[in-house]
Amino acid sequence: MTQQTNLPSFEKLKEKLATDPIMERYRQLTQKVHQNEKLLALYDEYIKKQKELIKFEHYGKLNAKLQKEAEMKALEDELYDNPLFNEYIQTQIELNELFSTMTHIIQYKVNKHLSE
Repeated sequence: MTQQTNLPSFEKLKEKLATDPIMERYRQLTQKVHQNEKLLALYDEYIKKQKELIKFEHYGKLNAKLQKEAEMKALEDELYDNPLFNEYIQTQIELNELFSTMTHIIQYKVNKHLSE
């Protein structure tokens, strides 16, 4: 005879996550961000410069590194001037907090179940 647990099933957890308002908002914003060519171009350029910066750091090219950092800062400022990008980043932060809370709850319940 198997022991019945009070732990929610994985399927119930998936269902709750799928309908969570933060998750829904994140999906909507992600779609809008990926449809915004200007934001995508700025982000791609930022990533490109970030990779260049890493190379300059690796080879000890201080002047080139400082120039890349300034270019990246300008791109970062432009990205954060966009309200859609700001809302997207804020929603990512909220989603990370939700996942962290969920992780702690799951860890607590599993540890409690194992100690019984």
